[in-house]
Amino acid sequence: MAASSVATTVSTAAASASTVATGAAAGAKAAGGAAAPPKLNSTAFFFEYDVILLFVVGLFVLLALPRMIARFMRSSEWFAGCFFHSVKIPRPSKFTTYPGGSGLSFSEKMVSSRADVESVYSRSEDMHTVNMAVGSGAPKNPPAYIPSWASLFPTGAKVLSTKIRPGYSLGVVVLMMGYLAVYMYSALFDVNLFTSPARLGDIAVSQMPTLYVLATKNNVLGTLIGKGYEKLNSLHRFVGRLVVGAVNLHALAYFAKWSQTGSISEHLEPNIICGVVALGCMDVLWLFSLSAVRQTYYNLFYVSHVVAGIAVLVFTAYHMPFAVTYMEIAGALYGFDRLVRLIQTRITTAHLHAMPELGATCIQVPSVNAGWRAGQHVRLRVLSTGMGPLGWTESHPFTIASVSKHPSEEGLVLMVKKAGDWTTSLYGIAQEPDAGEGSSGSRRVKVMLTGPFGGPGHAVVTSYSGAMLVSGGSGITYALATAQEILQKSAEGASRSRVVELVWSVTDPAGLKPLLPLFAQLLVDAQTTYTSLRISVFYTRAITSPDVLKTFERLPLGLTLTPGRPRLQKLLEGVADRTAGSGGVDGMTGVVVGVCGPPALGDEVGRVVRRLDPKRRKAVGGVELHSEYVFALLRRSFADGCP
Repeated sequence: MAASSVATTVSTAAASASTVATGAAAGAKAAGGAAAPPKLNSTAFFFEYDVILLFVVGLFVLLALPRMIARFMRSSEWFAGCFFHSVKIPRPSKFTTYPGGSGLSFSEKMVSSRADVESVYSRSEDMHTVNMAVGSGAPKNPPAYIPSWASLFPTGAKVLSTKIRPGYSLGVVVLMMGYLAVYMYSALFDVNLFTSPARLGDIAVSQMPTLYVLATKNNVLGTLIGKGYEKLNSLHRFVGRLVVGAVNLHALAYFAKWSQTGSISEHLEPNIICGVVALGCMDVLWLFSLSAVRQTYYNLFYVSHVVAGIAVLVFTAYHMPFAVTYMEIAGALYGFDRLVRLIQTRITTAHLHAMPELGATCIQVPSVNAGWRAGQHVRLRVLSTGMGPLGWTESHPFTIASVSKHPSEEGLVLMVKKAGDWTTSLYGIAQEPDAGEGSSGSRRVKVMLTGPFGGPGHAVVTSYSGAMLVSGGSGITYALATAQEILQKSAEGASRSRVVELVWSVTDPAGLKPLLPLFAQLLVDAQTTYTSLRISVFYTRAITSPDVLKTFERLPLGLTLTPGRPRLQKLLEGVADRTAGSGGVDGMTGVVVGVCGPPALGDEVGRVVRRLDPKRRKAVGGVELHSEYVFALLRRSFADGCP
C-alpha cells in the first residue's frame, strides 16, 4: 500500500507540474519571445501533495472503520476513555472477597498486606477448592468481534511487524520511507535549489499541519485509526526532522544567494526577519528534543516546546502569505487539543501509600472512579511543597492500575515506581502519613489529573475468546487493569473471554508480597464468572537466602511463583490450547496478547506471537498483539509531542 501511494503521488505531482510548465511555455511563445523556464505554482502543487496525503490517511481510516463501527455500536463506548468523572456504583452480591480482604479498597489491600499477609497464606487453603477449568455459562450480551487485519492476513502481518530496531517495525519503516520518497520528490522536482530555494520553505510549510496533528495528545488522526498519540510519536519525530532540515536548507540557500550579490542585511525586511525568528524557533524545537536534553532537562524541553511551537505558527504566517492557511490549520489542531485537555483536567485529593517491597508509591483518588479504559494512562501533577521548589510544575504519565466503575474498588489507582528525583520525592511524601484518626497510614495531597490518554483504541479486549497479559516490573499496572476489566465484564455477561493468563516478570520475589491480596481477590472474582484466570509470577534475581521464599510456601490456587524468565512460547501455546477447547460463543474470536514492560520484553513477546504454530493460530481464530508503553514509571526516552 505504501509503494502504491508513493507511485500515485509521484505521477499526480508530475502531471500537475507538467501542466503548469506547458502553460507557461505556451504563453511565452504567444508573446513572441524566447521560451521562459517553467515556473511551478507552489499553491496548487503543494495543495495536491497534501490532498494525496489525506487520501493515504483515508485508506488507514477505512481499514479501521469496521472496528470503529463495531465498538461504537454500544452506547457505553461513546464516551468511554474520554473524561474522568465519578458515578455511584452499587456493590453486586455476586462479587465476593477473599478471606481477610473484606471491606478493603484497592490500595488498602496492597498496603495492608505488609501487616497481615501471613493470614492470607494461612487461609489460602480455602481457595484450593476453586475449579480452575474453563468456566461454564455463556455471555448474555457479548461485544461484537471484528478480526484485525493481522488475524486475517497473518503472513503479511508477521513480515510487517518484524522489528528493525526498538520501536520501529518493518511496516513503520516502509511507511516512513514512502513518505520520505514523496517528500524528496516534491522538494527536488524540476527546481534549482541554489537559484530558487523557496521550494524548500514551501514544502516545510505544507507539512506543518501533519507535524502538529501527530504531536497533539488528543490526536484527531489517532482517534480515527484507533492509535494513541504515544504510538504515533515516532512519525511525529520523523516528520519534524524533515521539516527542520528543509527550513534550514531553505534559509542557508537564501543567505548564500544574498551574500553573492551584496550584504545579507540589505534583504532583512520585516517578513524576512519573521522568517529568521521562525527558523530559530524550529531549531530550538529540534535541539531541545534531543534525547540527551529531554532525559536530563525535561522541564526545559517542555517549556521550549510550548513557547517555540506557538511562536513558529505566528512568525511563519507573517513570513509569507502562502503559509497563512497552513498555520491556521496547525493552530486550530493545537488549540483543539489544548481545549480538550483543559476539559479533561481535574484538581482533587489523592491518598498516598508507600510500598517498600516494590519501591513504589500507591496513589488512590477516591473522587474519580469512572471514565477510563484499561490500558490508558493519566498525566499527574502533585500540588505539594514536598515535591521541591519546582516539583509541582512537573507533569508525568502513569498507567492506571484499576478498572473504571469497579464495584469493589475505590477510585482511580496508580502505582508510581521510584525512578528519578520527582518519583523519589513522591515516595518520601508517602512515607510521612497524615496525623489524626482515620488516616489509615496514608498521606493526603492535592493532585491535578489530566486525561485519560492512549489505550487499546478501537480494539475491545473483552471481545476475544482468550487473553494473555504479559508485564514486566511496573508494567503490572496494565495487566491488573485489563484483567479486572475482563472479569468485571464477564460478571455482567458482557465478555467473550473464557481464558485469561496473567504473566508478571519481576526481579525480586518480595515484589509479590504487596500484590498478593489483590491477586487473591482477582482469583476469587473469577470463580463467579465463566472466565478462567491464571496468574504466573516469575522472579529473575537469585535469592540470597531460602528464608525469602518461606512466606510463599502456600499460595492461592491459580497463582504460581517460579524462578527464571517466563517461557512465553510455552505459555502462549497453553493459552491457545485452553481457548480452543473452551467452546466459545459463536466460535472462536481470537486471542489477544497484551504486553507492557521494557522494550526487550515487548520485542520478545512479538517474536513469540510471530512464531506461534499456524494450526494453533487458526484454531483460536487468530492471535493479535497489543503493545503498551510503560507509563507506571518516569520515562523520557521519547518526545512527548506538544506538551
